Amino acid sequence: MGSGASSDVSAKLEAATATELAEQLASLDPESRSKIEAALANVQNKGSTFDTAITNLSEENRARVAVSLGSDDIAGELSKLSSADRAAKVKSLGGASCEDWVDITSCATDDEIHAPRYYKDYSEFEAKVQAMQGEFGLKMFLTKELYDKYKDDKTKLGVTFDKCIKGGIDTVNLGMDKWNAGKVGLLFGDAECVTKFAELIDPIMKWRHGDPKLPHPPSNFDSSKLLDYTQIDEKYVISTRVRTGRSIDGITLSPCISATERKKLEAMVVPALLKLDEGLKGDYYPLSGSTTFEAKPTGIDKDTEKRLIDEHFLFQEPHDEPMLLSWRMDRNWPHARGIFHNDAKNALVWVNEEDHLRIISMEKGPNIRAVFDRFAALVKAVEDACKKEGMGFIVDKNYGNICGCPSNCGTGLRASMMVKVPLSSQQPEFKQFCADRCIQPRMSGGFASKTDDGIRDISNCDRMGKDEIELVNEMIKGILDVIKWEKELEAKQA
Repeated sequence: MGSGASSDVSAKLEAATATELAEQLASLDPESRSKIEAALANVQNKGSTFDTAITNLSEENRARVAVSLGSDDIAGELSKLSSADRAAKVKSLGGASCEDWVDITSCATDDEIHAPRYYKDYSEFEAKVQAMQGEFGLKMFLTKELYDKYKDDKTKLGVTFDKCIKGGIDTVNLGMDKWNAGKVGLLFGDAECVTKFAELIDPIMKWRHGDPKLPHPPSNFDSSKLLDYTQIDEKYVISTRVRTGRSIDGITLSPCISATERKKLEAMVVPALLKLDEGLKGDYYPLSGSTTFEAKPTGIDKDTEKRLIDEHFLFQEPHDEPMLLSWRMDRNWPHARGIFHNDAKNALVWVNEEDHLRIISMEKGPNIRAVFDRFAALVKAVEDACKKEGMGFIVDKNYGNICGCPSNCGTGLRASMMVKVPLSSQQPEFKQFCADRCIQPRMSGGFASKTDDGIRDISNCDRMGKDEIELVNEMIKGILDVIKWEKELEAKQA
């Protein structure tokens, strides 16, 4: 087969169905056939993923999908479509898909939480769980006995055990390299999950947080107890940031939250944020197209949304983020979601993204005291608003603040400085140097960044077993040590 014919076949692969690809094989030479068989295997894998998603639909969900498609042969109707058309059709049905991954489940009404029963038996995923390489929470702690114990249970708000482990099972089915929904493999659907499924949750919490001292201490926002940040040489520091997540008691968490609950949360929290004054005075920006906030009934305009995204303030619809998609945090997008920021753009609150609330304070330079005080004021303002509605944050007596992901429980706090350390960051022992000081370095562009500019975002490692002041002080001490090392290396080069 000539290069022109090969290019022609390649151009048709992505849009073709498995049947169409199979018909091409007989007339091809061995080399070309081998290439197309690899592509065909990928398409067939997509088909099997759809088949599994369809097989595990509840009768109610199956009936809704069949009516929408005009056929009881759901798999057959979807297999007729190209990849792009199939993804669009799944989305129109209330589901979501991304390459080999798909979930066709949906909610019948705005009041219904999303908590399907996905699996019938542990054997459906046992082999792949056990075959996972590296540290993976479900492989380490989920047994057949535990699954059988919890598979039929629900919390009082209706959260199923299957819903909690869905992203983990998606990861083992597709492989961590294709679908990384996190190394824990579990999220919470509501506050009760922590105690309802305790025999799995407790060891996962302790493993994920390095066997922390429990019970977790009360929150501590007394900034007078912070170390003196002025010891830090500011010429090495680009910016300072503190963030945490918070969840509102009585409302299911983002993996399960109903459209009605999401709207209620926005209506409760945003008015309190808009009453903030002095340095925290600002505005709320609902996502473009959101119809749930009365003062901006169609959300912000597309230009404003793009500007906020370009400024790295605003989150985007999860088109290809495994964790957000697996646990279906894409549902009812973009409604009842948005961001509050103050006029100075150094205090932010994300509403209804991965957590109910993501609270962020930041500014240029090393002034962690100012950043922390602003952060504490935001947390207090939101907590006071909840109390006025007879609600509060979800705080577990053993594990502290509860967010959707076990990794973000405890304080949920990440305090960080972006620092210029081009010499020390290249040393082979740099990561261990940081680990010994309970700090964690990230590339300036995040975990996925491939460009090393000598800048590191360095934060506290721990989240649980220590209060906020302890964790920020660990970050300050770690930064001081890293900069000291950087100066020593500079002196050797001079």
